[in-house]
Amino acid sequence: MMKMQWLSALVLGALSCAAFAEEAPADSNLIKQGVSGAGGDCVACHTNGKAGKPFAGGLPMETPIGTIYSTNITPDKEHGIGGYTFEEFDDAVRKGVRKDGSTLYPAMPYPSFARISEADMRAMYAYFMHGVEPVNVANKDTDIPWPLSMRWPLAFWRGIFAPTPSDFVVNPQVDPVLERGRYLVEGTGHCGACHTRVA
Repeated sequence: MMKMQWLSALVLGALSCAAFAEEAPADSNLIKQGVSGAGGDCVACHTNGKAGKPFAGGLPMETPIGTIYSTNITPDKEHGIGGYTFEEFDDAVRKGVRKDGSTLYPAMPYPSFARISEADMRAMYAYFMHGVEPVNVANKDTDIPWPLSMRWPLAFWRGIFAPTPSDFVVNPQVDPVLERGRYLVEGTGHCGACHTRVA
């Protein structure tokens, strides 16, 4: 009987610790780092104009084959990314792969974001999960007609144009300030996504 009581106490203690670990708030410094890491101006595309809630998506983007809409990237568990693990978040941002395994439209500049360091990705994840207000707004379907709406061909595009995610390599022969600027321009800032011609 005594053994059973001890065993029960140990199990309950372990479960309590696990629950506490899940609910423990993220480090405030990590969240602050995530704010600067989100310098890619996520809010610009993932907010539907002045009337839209920040990061709740819905911004229409016209393409030659139809309209796509930015998605809800608030920590809402129903329509946003609240149910994403860090690995799933990282796959979407740096690899262009959705939680369901399909490829994101390249309107999402994941070829540039592949250069973001894992440390900055973890900070951004902390920011989006703990520093952004969840908004329960459903995502809009694209207006791209079938068969152009099929996503599987995008995997080939991703294989050609999207580099494998890797931490930014600093050139020790160059001024650290310039290297930091290069990281921001080529990575989070994704300037080349619009200002570099893709064949």
